[in-house]
Amino acid sequence: MAPDAALAARLEDLHELLGTAFYYVVGLHVAAALYHHFVRRDDTLRRMA
Repeated sequence: MAPDAALAARLEDLHELLGTAFYYVVGLHVAAALYHHFVRRDDTLRRMA
């Protein structure tokens, strides 16, 4: 099977998009944990650790 440059480019774009989305999800998760710890002052962060 010959390499498909168009498919490789699409998969590379998809890989980059998923990586970026993962960073945003992790960032939101950290922000939510800090919100619970410092604003709501509940023990969510302690339970996660």
